[in-house]
Amino acid sequence: MQVPTIELLGLQVTEPMTWITNWMVAVSCFVFGHRLFHDEQADLSQKFWALFFLFMGMASMTGGVAHGFIHYVGHKFHHGAWLLSGIAVFCAQLAVLPLIEKDKVRSAVRIFCYVQLMAMSASVLIFQHFSCVLVDSVVGLIGVVIPVSLVHFAKNKDRRSLWVVIGVLTNLLPAMIHLLKFSINEWFNFNDISHVVMIGCFYVMYRAAATRAVATVAA
Repeated sequence: MQVPTIELLGLQVTEPMTWITNWMVAVSCFVFGHRLFHDEQADLSQKFWALFFLFMGMASMTGGVAHGFIHYVGHKFHHGAWLLSGIAVFCAQLAVLPLIEKDKVRSAVRIFCYVQLMAMSASVLIFQHFSCVLVDSVVGLIGVVIPVSLVHFAKNKDRRSLWVVIGVLTNLLPAMIHLLKFSINEWFNFNDISHVVMIGCFYVMYRAAATRAVATVAA
């Protein structure tokens, strides 16, 4: 399939809708992160969720540049976006660490998260493939964030933990759109559709993170 290309201010812009929708995701993430971080009543978990949105916004901004201006920045610019996405997932993991009550379990999960971040970074540099991001997201969000949140909800009936689970699960929809390569045409393809859907998913995650927690344990 031929890559859609337009000319803008003398520059050759490839995949213009992917560039635009990536930046739409970025702006949404920056707004969500800013609101969470500057909430006067924000706890430690919310601060880390704010960092999640900050790094995810940076990843989307960088990814937009990589898609739209690949003739000028090169394909490796994508790697920067993937690494930033990995840091975002890492921040989401740190956001739920305070919910783990047992010190030894919390320490073990923290070490796992650091090792995962290093493994993800190395895999991006070695294999240079988007699948590294997908695997990291599945392990980090489905394998850590959801189980920890579910256990905390079961013990404390904390609405935030429940909504975090729901928010993470909503992101399976854009992931499926991307994996199935569901596209309308070459000008509005699976990347663009998943980005638009992702904004709604991130809003759910923002509302989840902004919910007041019933109880948390100091990290």
